[in-house]
Amino acid sequence: MQNIIKFFYIPAMVILSGTITGCGSKVLPQQPQAWVLSDSMLRTLVVDTATAKFIESEILLTGKISENEDKTARIFPMVSGLVTDVKVHSGDFVKKGQVLAVLKSPEMAGYTADQRMSANDMQTAKRNLEVAASFYKSGLNSQRDYEEAKNNYNKAVAAYNKSKEILAINGGGHQTNYAITSPVPGFVINKKAVENMQWRQDNSDPIFVVADLNNVWAMINVFESDIASIHEGDRVQMTTLSYPDKNFSGTIDKIYNVLDPDNKVMKARVVVENPGFLLKPEMFVGVKAHRHIDTSLVSIPSRGIIFDRDKYYVLVRTNTKSGVVVREVKIDRTSEGRAYINSGLREGDRVIASRQVFIYETLKDQQ
Repeated sequence: MQNIIKFFYIPAMVILSGTITGCGSKVLPQQPQAWVLSDSMLRTLVVDTATAKFIESEILLTGKISENEDKTARIFPMVSGLVTDVKVHSGDFVKKGQVLAVLKSPEMAGYTADQRMSANDMQTAKRNLEVAASFYKSGLNSQRDYEEAKNNYNKAVAAYNKSKEILAINGGGHQTNYAITSPVPGFVINKKAVENMQWRQDNSDPIFVVADLNNVWAMINVFESDIASIHEGDRVQMTTLSYPDKNFSGTIDKIYNVLDPDNKVMKARVVVENPGFLLKPEMFVGVKAHRHIDTSLVSIPSRGIIFDRDKYYVLVRTNTKSGVVVREVKIDRTSEGRAYINSGLREGDRVIASRQVFIYETLKDQQ
């Protein structure tokens, strides 16, 4: 039990008084009087009021930091080629559209040639359409010939636009180099590209991974024994080895309702704001998950509990002559500095939370 005051014996001072009537007279002891709380002590005592609260449980879990997949770009070049220049490294921050690396690709030369050929075909089809239109107006050509020339021109325009878009998607310009650019701003968290590397379109791994780390995911491991205690919406507090004195908070927003076949854990996800980019992917985190149990009990701050002879007591302010009564209580659990009481207290009872050990010992000595 945390924050529970344990019993330390404080000897009570017993003051005897009597009346001396003369030489050789005896001292006559006064009858002991019941101890009462003085007005001066009442003014200095701290008093807590018992309230009904939902029980909160705390579960200790582990996990690790991961990039936010919704804000992560996995970059795959759409052409094959030789990496000739790598301009960034892992951990670098990059802007949207920034060049990350350059590939020398024969496919780019093919796209350029296709675009030039389609441009020439479009010009030829345009001239043929103009001639067919002129002949049609003068009666030297049929409407069918004119419609055919018009369709050929439309096809040539479509082919030209297609080749132009393909070239633009792959870097644009009449060149043999393919520029790999970042589609989003963020940090390079994974880099496969090295100079003189041969890149193939069928590579399964991205050549770069760029992630926005303004917020990250904490992927929590939930063992089978804890699955019933974890729900979406539960609050969590996290600590890391790098910042042991700093707490990161969040709320479970997704539970992956499958077990990992290797380590037999279920994953739960927490989205964590990351000011200053303190949390980094692959960091280990210790997690405290808090959730309400659908049962309410009377509770008080743990500072008002007295432990004596394997039992727990509290001092309750009353309207009796002494102003206080000792009650034995049964504690269900303690959490975050509060004790949840099964029996011995009612909602609204006023519990003395300072100098209670002294008062308790004084009352006990008079029994």
